[in-house]
Amino acid sequence: MAKKHSLHKGYSRPAQRKAVASVQRDVRELDLRVIECLIEGGINGAAVPPAAAAVFDNGAVTEFASAPFERLLGIGLTPVTFGDVVPDKSMGFSICSGDLMMAELARALRPERVIFCADVDGVFDRDPKRDSGARLIPELDRSSLAEIHRSSAVNADVTGSIFGKLERMLAIAEHCEKCMIVNGNVPGRLASAVRGGKVVSTTVLPG
Repeated sequence: MAKKHSLHKGYSRPAQRKAVASVQRDVRELDLRVIECLIEGGINGAAVPPAAAAVFDNGAVTEFASAPFERLLGIGLTPVTFGDVVPDKSMGFSICSGDLMMAELARALRPERVIFCADVDGVFDRDPKRDSGARLIPELDRSSLAEIHRSSAVNADVTGSIFGKLERMLAIAEHCEKCMIVNGNVPGRLASAVRGGKVVSTTVLPG
C-alpha cells in the first residue's frame, strides 16, 4: 500500500490520505500481534509508535527522545516499536522504517546486542534463494559488503533493499557490543541469540 501510493515520497494528493490511514492501521495490527505473542511467552510488551519518540523532516529523524522507551523499561515493560507512516515537517508525511528506529535506539541506549531476523541464515555472498552455491558470510564489514553480488530484489519495499538494511546495521554496530542477523524461522535461534548463545548468523562489524 505504501509503495502503491508513493507514501515514501510524501504528500502530493488527497487520495493518499486513505492509504496513510490504512497503512497505520495495518502496522498497528501487526504490532499488537507481536505483543500478543510476547505476552504469551511471558514478556510484557507495550507499543511505542515512532511518532511518539521522534520528529521527522525530509524523511530523516531530526529529534529523538528515548524517554518513552526508558519509562516503560523502568516499570518492567518491554517497549515494542515498528515501522510506520509518520508526520514530516517538509513532506507532510514520510516512512519511518523499523531499522531507522533501531538506529536511533542503539545510539541512545547503547544495547548489548542488536539482532535482526531474516528468512535465511544471515548474509550471503549472493542470493541463496537463487543460487544454491551461495556462501554464508560469518562476519561482515564495509569492505566485504562491497564484494556481495547484487541482484534485483524480488519483494523490495519502500524502506530499501537488504543493502540499505546492511548500511544501517554497519552504523548500528558502532553503538552496541554485537550486531547480528539470524534466521528467525528456525525455532529457538532468536531466543538463543538474545541470551548470547552461539548461533548460525552473520555478525556485522562497525563501519
